[in-house]
Amino acid sequence: MKTKLFSIAALAFMMSTAFQAQTTIFGQGSSWKYNDNDVALVSTWKDANYDTSAWPSGNGPLGYGDPVTTSFVSGVDTAYLTKDFTVNLADLTDTMEFGVRRDDGIIVYLNGQEVIRNNMPAGAVSHSTFSVDIIDGSAETTFNVFSILKNKFVQGNNRISIELHNRSASSSDLTIDAYLKTVVPVVPPAPITCTGTHISCFTSIVPTSQTSKLIIPAEHRFQMILKEGDAYTEGGGFVGGLNDFTGYVPKTASSTNGYLSVNHETNPGGVTMAEINYNATTKLWALTKSRGVSFSAPSLVQTIRNCSGGVTPWRTIVTAEESVTANDTNADGYKDYGWLVEIDPATAQVISHNPGGTKDKLWQMGIMNHENVVVNNAGTIAYYGEDGGTNLVYKYVMDTPNNLTSGNLYVLHLDQPLSSGNPTGTTATWVQVPNKVQADQNNTQALALSLGGTAFNGVEDVEISPLDGKIYFVAKGLNKVYRLQDNGMTASQVEVFAGGATTQYSFNTAQGIKTETWGDGNDNLTFDELGNLWVLQDGGKNYIWVISPDHTAANPKVRLFASMPAGSEPTGLTFTPDHKFGFFSIQHPNSTIDTDIDATGNVIDYKGKSATMVVALQQFLGTGAVLGTTETVKETEVTVSPNPTSGLVKINSPKALKNLEVTAYTMDGKIVYSKKFTGSSTTLDLDFTSQLQVSRVLMLNIEAEGFQKTVKILKK
Repeated sequence: MKTKLFSIAALAFMMSTAFQAQTTIFGQGSSWKYNDNDVALVSTWKDANYDTSAWPSGNGPLGYGDPVTTSFVSGVDTAYLTKDFTVNLADLTDTMEFGVRRDDGIIVYLNGQEVIRNNMPAGAVSHSTFSVDIIDGSAETTFNVFSILKNKFVQGNNRISIELHNRSASSSDLTIDAYLKTVVPVVPPAPITCTGTHISCFTSIVPTSQTSKLIIPAEHRFQMILKEGDAYTEGGGFVGGLNDFTGYVPKTASSTNGYLSVNHETNPGGVTMAEINYNATTKLWALTKSRGVSFSAPSLVQTIRNCSGGVTPWRTIVTAEESVTANDTNADGYKDYGWLVEIDPATAQVISHNPGGTKDKLWQMGIMNHENVVVNNAGTIAYYGEDGGTNLVYKYVMDTPNNLTSGNLYVLHLDQPLSSGNPTGTTATWVQVPNKVQADQNNTQALALSLGGTAFNGVEDVEISPLDGKIYFVAKGLNKVYRLQDNGMTASQVEVFAGGATTQYSFNTAQGIKTETWGDGNDNLTFDELGNLWVLQDGGKNYIWVISPDHTAANPKVRLFASMPAGSEPTGLTFTPDHKFGFFSIQHPNSTIDTDIDATGNVIDYKGKSATMVVALQQFLGTGAVLGTTETVKETEVTVSPNPTSGLVKINSPKALKNLEVTAYTMDGKIVYSKKFTGSSTTLDLDFTSQLQVSRVLMLNIEAEGFQKTVKILKK
């Protein structure tokens, strides 16, 4: 619901007068009047003239059970808050931004009128009504953004009143904080034009929910390289499932001949090592050899949940174990899994770093819930993070270049703490973590945390910008991309680079300028050589985003590259050295997705099976007619009539719209109609008679596979 409300807000303020700066009416941490007596109040408590002079005051965040500035009585079912403020209507934007950190449910009133209801049931509620869902984890400190129309405010004195409902009588916490700001209008981005043949030259896809097919830009094509269940060409066995990190390793710097390493996030874990080459005549990739990497040596025991990883400058693969165990099956003194493992792609064997030749894992890099690893071009420093566990960011300085077996380990400590996922300062320190003896190597997580490492909630990926050498990393649980400048033992310029669950970005599509919410689950990262940051999403709408190197929060430059088939997420993007081809995997698609046609011109079927793809501009992949994974319908071709209407309207499209979803909002952002229609339709009859009797204007949002349009409906 947050996403939908904010989309309407974006539409509203794009049509409104432009304002030069964002003005804060009241900010986070402001003072509120509150009542935590845990008793029901009279219905007029929310009115602007209700007497709250006897209520105590306190600054946000307010609540109990979590770190707060003002404490409530522990165990309160519902607390009541009010805030008086003064506005000059001439200074307000047509839509105002109300941000609220709530744990758990809220109903917000402005001058006695309900304007926001979140995580609360519809209809009448009482003091003893609990929230719909439990708010936990990073959601407890996230500010959710809503819209309040200017016409809800009055000149001069106003009052916002909030009733904050707990999840249960035994809940361990309850918190609230809020702010009110004017809105900075969305400025349509200048078209990003490419005159060359770079893979980043594309027009964004139209925002969409997940469909039954892969959606990529019209300028590109894709080819399936392998999928779960394919027979290996050597050694017997089959390609595993849950394809994750997908690393292209060139043979002698070739962009047309190399190895393709694919992790399998399974238990036991696995890695597929393929050899592939590009045919310049057919413009297709061929798989010439495939086999599974063996982890059955007694010294290795096994791998587990091989999630992300990395390609080293000396052309080896590092695969990462995302789970940790206390077991020591082979009694070698090391815990069995939770490590990084280095593989030679030419032999598809784990590399031995021991004089005796026994295979081993990279013990000095530490045990944790590993994700990716990135090594600088000099082969001297590796960066990585932990997804789960302690959620820390690490740096590993090698004793010998191009040798991961020994080095010094450091954990990132921000000099000032995070607040709602945002750095409150710009500097950090790298704190050394003991890693030279077995006991310390087996205890990396606890040691790093005890030394003050800063937790970021799900560090999925760390990468190095090819332009300025800054370190970029993503926190999935905080839905943000961070960056910093590594200065050796310290770091500077620590900041959020992009993201935020409710942050919206506008971009050009074939249907004009569209706006989409970043959402949750930003996961894998990869840079191309031009400095574009490709962000793969595990959650939200499972997109692939592309962020330009000159992107800033004030001047955003974000585009939308791909949407994954229903049920799946994109994983593990890497490029060939010339950046004409990108390899990624589609993990766990639904068994009900459609077959498709790839660049070979053949029908491909990966229903319910993880698959690995290559993507490129059309001129480099395949020689047939232009392919499209979803038939495109132009926004102007879809009509809603009659308009104005007494209530009955018909949606008409010249081409079938698949899996339609129609949502109607009032002008203050309340959903008054929402329905999904399965299958394909060219016409759809709808009746908004009752809704238009209450609100004479409705905003109708129409979404289908590869299509989105918003229409204002007027009452006749």
